[in-house]
Amino acid sequence: MSLQEFPIHIHRRTLIVLTLAGTVGLSACSGASTDPAPTPDVLPSVDVSKYADVSATLDFEHALAALPMDQYSLQSPAYVTKVLHAIAVRTDECLTDEGQQPVADKVDWTPPLAQEDRTYGLWSTNYASQFGVALAAGTEPVVLDTLSFGVEFNKAYAGCTESAKNSLMDQLLFAQAPNIDWRIRNEAQKLTAASDQGKRAKATWQDCMEGKGLVLDPDDGRPSAQYSAQGKEAEITAALTEAQCAVDTGAAQQLYDLQAQYEAAFIDAQSAQVQAFDAERAEVERDLDAAIAGT
Repeated sequence: MSLQEFPIHIHRRTLIVLTLAGTVGLSACSGASTDPAPTPDVLPSVDVSKYADVSATLDFEHALAALPMDQYSLQSPAYVTKVLHAIAVRTDECLTDEGQQPVADKVDWTPPLAQEDRTYGLWSTNYASQFGVALAAGTEPVVLDTLSFGVEFNKAYAGCTESAKNSLMDQLLFAQAPNIDWRIRNEAQKLTAASDQGKRAKATWQDCMEGKGLVLDPDDGRPSAQYSAQGKEAEITAALTEAQCAVDTGAAQQLYDLQAQYEAAFIDAQSAQVQAFDAERAEVERDLDAAIAGT
């Protein structure tokens, strides 16, 4: 995503400004006054055996896992929507100055349903039975059609969106990885997949799928991509089998429980960095709220 694009048509699970670094550099610092503790390049080892009572809450209908790091997430629909809304309002201010109509109020800024979590595979039989491997309906990004506003509007719009982003650049740069939020979640997922417990859960899941006649990709242990090439019916059948096995074997619950335990352990081990990050995140959100309010 370049600075010339208005970031309202964006995969909502993607970091909002992931590609901005190449355009504007990383020299800018956040506008928040909190000076966060340095985020280590490598997180220290943690003992998850002390966190056996921690578990993930799974929404099997929508394939969403509630995890300890969610409260700090910069990729939640609510946080992403707030960033996009702030940019839209700042864009409107510029458009008005140039004699063009404002458009931010033409968008419904209610945070959408999050896209399903596929970290370890497909595990919602509801979604798999309807969409196969495609993303579920209702989780598409918000789209604002600017073509209907004409040539002059769109000329002004391009420059105004760039100006709006520049005015919020400190807040946008804050969302970039790597930060403690991204590091903990990423490390927890890697350790879960690499652990003996995680491998056993995955192997049980795979055995279930193969027992039902599914051919798996040897690289990732997921159903072969050739099922999709055979048509939507074959794709849905394979996806539904994968999801049903995740439920029947308990593999999905086991994997996300283990990830939750790693996240909880890292939150405690990196408490200073996490608290500083949370304080800075709160101040950035106050900046975004101010922008949305027009102040």
